[in-house]
Amino acid sequence: MNSSKICYKSIFEFKKVLLKFVYPLLLLICVQVQAQATKEVTYENNSISMQLYTKCFDNLNQGAAIFEKYPAFKSATFCSLMNCMVLLSYKEKDIQLAAEERLKEISTQLYKEGNPVCLLMGLDSSLIVEEKNRNLNDDNHLVYINFADCIAPNFLNKGAEIINNQTNLLINNN
Repeated sequence: MNSSKICYKSIFEFKKVLLKFVYPLLLLICVQVQAQATKEVTYENNSISMQLYTKCFDNLNQGAAIFEKYPAFKSATFCSLMNCMVLLSYKEKDIQLAAEERLKEISTQLYKEGNPVCLLMGLDSSLIVEEKNRNLNDDNHLVYINFADCIAPNFLNKGAEIINNQTNLLINNN
């Protein structure tokens, strides 16, 4: 009976020692993996696509009255493609309508400036955007913008569809 208690005790002690080393080791591995995943995500703030995606248009008319109805929006500026796409996530239909109109207005202004945009998403879309934007004198001078690498929420997909449809409408009408 003593030998079984000693065996149990030694197994228990072995597990304690093992856990003292295994948990920190696993924690280090997890931290390293997370750090590597974070390193791979880079934002090219100086790229033409990021500049146009975040460019603020101060002269937007659409939706101003609607935003006045909501106190949270009074100090916010919804003047870029990126910001207006987020507005599509709200449940209120009037906010979504204002966002749609602003996205069309921004797309039109970008087109008139000579920078029509096409939003892309999906696996390796950032690589596709980088490749297509090397020569901005093809494809009707389209500037491609990657808005999601794999999966995007429905409101972002809807925003991209609105922008791309407006850009195509403008290109096909000229």
